Amino acid sequence: MERNVTSVEHYTPILIVGTGISGLAVAYYLSKNNIKYTITTKKSAPKQSNSFLAAANTRVPSENDINNIINLTINKCGADRSVIETLYRNSNMVINFFEELGISYEKTSFGIMPECLIKSQGGKKLINCLLQHIEQPLCNKILIDLEKSDDGIIALFYDIQLDQFIRIYTNYLVLATGGYAGQFNYNDNSPGSTGETLILAKKIGARLKGMSTVMSHPWSIYNGRQILLGGVVSLSQGKIVDEEGIQLLKDEYICDAIARDDYHEMIDEILHFELDCIKQKKDMYLDMSHADETILNERFKKYGFSTKVVKNKRIKITPTMHYSSGGIEINANAEVINLNRVFATGEAQFNGDLGMGRIPGQAFAAGIVFGKLIADKIANEGVFNTQCPITFKDPPEPMQLYSKENNDFPIEEFQKKLSTLMVDLIAPDSSVVSLSLHKREIQESQNIILSSVRGSGKRYEDILTLFFGYFVALEIIEDLEEKAFGIG
Repeated sequence: MERNVTSVEHYTPILIVGTGISGLAVAYYLSKNNIKYTITTKKSAPKQSNSFLAAANTRVPSENDINNIINLTINKCGADRSVIETLYRNSNMVINFFEELGISYEKTSFGIMPECLIKSQGGKKLINCLLQHIEQPLCNKILIDLEKSDDGIIALFYDIQLDQFIRIYTNYLVLATGGYAGQFNYNDNSPGSTGETLILAKKIGARLKGMSTVMSHPWSIYNGRQILLGGVVSLSQGKIVDEEGIQLLKDEYICDAIARDDYHEMIDEILHFELDCIKQKKDMYLDMSHADETILNERFKKYGFSTKVVKNKRIKITPTMHYSSGGIEINANAEVINLNRVFATGEAQFNGDLGMGRIPGQAFAAGIVFGKLIADKIANEGVFNTQCPITFKDPPEPMQLYSKENNDFPIEEFQKKLSTLMVDLIAPDSSVVSLSLHKREIQESQNIILSSVRGSGKRYEDILTLFFGYFVALEIIEDLEEKAFGIG
């Protein structure tokens, strides 16, 4: 790393990293309490998040259904009981949240979502509203290192626009950066979901759990970049066919559930079916031939999709990486286990290590509920110390990858190889032997990156994504090995 890079240092009592629903909810409730904070995002605008891209269908179980949902999430998704109990026993906070913001909502099959002319834009409406109630987020700030001190955390950022490093000392740290699904070639995530926060949290003492648990979504179009909502998928009446129009999905119970748009607890089964089709090299299509064309056009318009995706009355579909469920272990107050005054929320937290890892609609509910609980905890505790410790005597590894002189190392080629390797890792038939081989391959690649790759600006961002991606892959392997040998 070149020593003449400009560095900036400052203090903030509370640092929120991430501008999805989880980070913005914390900021909103802190603002309500007139508590000062700083909120950052690695992207060029705070709206570039998975939450902004989502429909914001938010799970709010009825009083009679709360126990069933809690047990379902524990038994089917492997969730922590104390965390999931806290979430759903406080789900009334979601309704209050919508009403405080003045956002009208409609009921869905498992909760509520913002009322929109275009159903897929609920997240956009919610995020736009929240941004009007909080401090202006700092954009283009990539978190590259964390260090623990007695009274707080020192966070090191790289500003991609200003081409400088920024050091922020804080008493309270909120990690709301999402997971690592963006490391896969086929994903519908914001480009920022690359997992570096999880790796850095572990560096300062956090525990990671369930890192091999990811959820693919069955109804993606445009090479995995967009997901069809159930209201469109249901028009197929559950008829998934091959190129010749022959029905591939034979389970009538699942077909009926898809037709009713009530399949959400069966996604695991649907994905297993799709995986079998892929192994047999069969392309899959939603058969829309029996759908009324007027209704089809109206439904597509309502949900914000282009009818150009329908060809010969069929829609080609493929599963895509939707989210990662493993993450940072927290307690019932969203505090990181082993770390004082550090919180993890949303996809950055551990959600579950079985099946899909979480149930549909949980993401927005958790972001809102834990956002309030985190803000309340900080407001009630309020331990602040503005004296910033001197540290970072030696530049951390990510900083050593920086140089104003860009070299011609083929980063994109290595990123594609890493994505393919990660897909192999999460495949059901990964063996312990193959895990060992993959680990050696990753470690060799890491050594190459550290010794050969340098850059600044956007290239440095790509280098960091690759650098942390290898650590994410190693965490996936470690989780798989623990499961294989019954450890943990």
